Amino acid sequence: MPEREAEGSRMAHEPHTHGATPDRDPRDVLRDHGLRYSRPRAAIVSYFSEMDRHVSAEDLHVALNERGEHLSLSTVYLNLAVLRDAGVVREFHGRGEQKLYDSNVSPHFHLICSESGEVIDVPAPTVDGVPLGTFLKRTIEAATGWELEEPRVHLRGRKPTD
Repeated sequence: MPEREAEGSRMAHEPHTHGATPDRDPRDVLRDHGLRYSRPRAAIVSYFSEMDRHVSAEDLHVALNERGEHLSLSTVYLNLAVLRDAGVVREFHGRGEQKLYDSNVSPHFHLICSESGEVIDVPAPTVDGVPLGTFLKRTIEAATGWELEEPRVHLRGRKPTD
């Protein structure tokens, strides 16, 4: 199942910035993000470095176990939270509000098919040369005085029929 989700995930037009890439050793990725090395973290980083993926913790757990990385589901959840907090992966909600994790940490949005659950990466549009998220944050903070943590835009719809 994780591979189906990965195949249904794509980014239109622009290159990505990854927390992990195939040419980088997981130890280096962890160190660069201020994290200690552990075998579970390295296995997860290695999995995400192979290709762009949108995967649930449960599907990641299954995929890692199929590769011989016998981790408990709670270990996968714990390490995904650490990697998310460090900026190695992004967490977002897919269809049905299921938490999914993304190897692409560059500014972009997710277009989620409400029927199939397919996720497509869409480059973040810019306003006056500024990524939309940054523009919204600045504009809303200036208008309200609030400190905005992170604006989130949810794009849901149905993909075209073939």
